[in-house]
Amino acid sequence: MSDKTVITIEAQLRTRCGKSYTHALRRSGRIPAVLNHKGQSTLLELDPKLLSKAWRDNGREFNLALDGHSKKVRITELQLDPVKRLALHVDLAPVE
Repeated sequence: MSDKTVITIEAQLRTRCGKSYTHALRRSGRIPAVLNHKGQSTLLELDPKLLSKAWRDNGREFNLALDGHSKKVRITELQLDPVKRLALHVDLAPVE
């Protein structure tokens, strides 16, 4: 049996939304994300390299570090570019 280490991904809050902002965000090397919890959505931005590692190695679960707090989350939906196979957007939910 292998002991899986849980990856921690730093997230920043997004204050803006919209098509032009998310395109600029992706060009800068980040991807938009949404943390859904009890009917509320929190807009985030993540590092795509760490996200792909969490998706591949840990079965969609990882620790999300936000504002000095860390919580375990899981990927509920991941949108990929059909040609480049790069993450475009991710939906997250806390693991309870």
